[in-house]
Amino acid sequence: MRKVVVSLLIIIIVFIVFYAAQSSSVRKTNQAQIAIIKKPSPPIEKFFISKQTFYIRKKLADFFKKQFIWGNFAGAVLVSYKGQIIYKDAFGYANRKLKNPITTQTAFQIGSVSKQFTAVAILQLIAQGKLSLNTDIRTIYPSFPYAGITIRMLLTHRSGLPNYIYQLENSPLNKNELINNQQVVEYMTQLNEKCYARPNKQYQYSNTGYVILAAIIEKISGLTFDEYVKKNIFEPLDMKHSFFYNDVYENKIPDNISVATGYLSPYQEAKFCYLNGVKGDKGIFTTIDDLHKWDTSLYKGYILPKNFIDSAFSKQTRTRLSNVFYGFGWKMYFLNDTMPIYFHSGWWQGYQSVIMHIPHDTITIVALKNKKTDHPINQRAIIDILYPNNHFWQKSKAQKPEPNEDE
Repeated sequence: MRKVVVSLLIIIIVFIVFYAAQSSSVRKTNQAQIAIIKKPSPPIEKFFISKQTFYIRKKLADFFKKQFIWGNFAGAVLVSYKGQIIYKDAFGYANRKLKNPITTQTAFQIGSVSKQFTAVAILQLIAQGKLSLNTDIRTIYPSFPYAGITIRMLLTHRSGLPNYIYQLENSPLNKNELINNQQVVEYMTQLNEKCYARPNKQYQYSNTGYVILAAIIEKISGLTFDEYVKKNIFEPLDMKHSFFYNDVYENKIPDNISVATGYLSPYQEAKFCYLNGVKGDKGIFTTIDDLHKWDTSLYKGYILPKNFIDSAFSKQTRTRLSNVFYGFGWKMYFLNDTMPIYFHSGWWQGYQSVIMHIPHDTITIVALKNKKTDHPINQRAIIDILYPNNHFWQKSKAQKPEPNEDE
């Protein structure tokens, strides 16, 4: 009987040991499986964005290649998403006679895209307490014949001032020499032509307003407009391939910088123009990479306090199109009534340009070309590639609101 009991005890002990070992093994297996389950997987968003980025890059490449083949685009283009460049390319010749190609480092005149630099320069002086948006320009130019015009009105194209280009075309000045902004103010004071509208009465796109702003920057800062922008914008942002027309005219451009020639038609080079010395409304030469640095600075607030940047991107006035607004140096419209798209385009002497700023996805789009065509850079097509389900164009079809140019 005793032997039977001992045998039973041995069997029970063996069973318990075996079961414990098995349980331990199962627990370890389960823990390992749980660890695998709990281990963070690559986020679905990462895979989605990579696939989306690949798709967008291909669509953009196809679009710009077709535009080049069709003769609508010779230039350079850059698109970035959340600070990362996802597409960059260049097409055509910087100079057709020399047959030197446009590269992503080629500099172009950006025309009215220059206006946002003028706006930021003015806002810098306001942030320093040297001006205000309500400063009357006759406190700076007492003899200026147009009363009641403020800095804000100049920034938002609500000054009603006459077009300085038309005024100067009819003046006896020497058109074989460059003129500057202070001379424009002097000539306008002498000519005293009728305004388009009373101050702040209506939106009327005005190159004159931004020329006056640049002249005010010179008066307040004691620097030429070129010097001010280089010191307070280009240099802090490391925009080493950005400069002004005068630098080109006076052969001050470093040899390692390629400058595209502007063409008014496929083979007609833009010739000397005395108005090239006037800045604020135009005048800046730059590259797609430098404009990317510029736009990144607006996202980051590098050269201007955030509240001033926000004011530049706020709806200051409605334009002639009911769904397009103007801030300070930027136009804007809203996809699906909620998502703002900020942009500005420009042209001058054969060059055409566009920059787009989309905070929702921290997107920057820059396209620069050196041949004037009847087909401006197609912002609508670019937005449709980035946001194929937008309803802006469908809603606006009756108005034909292609936000291209009254510059």
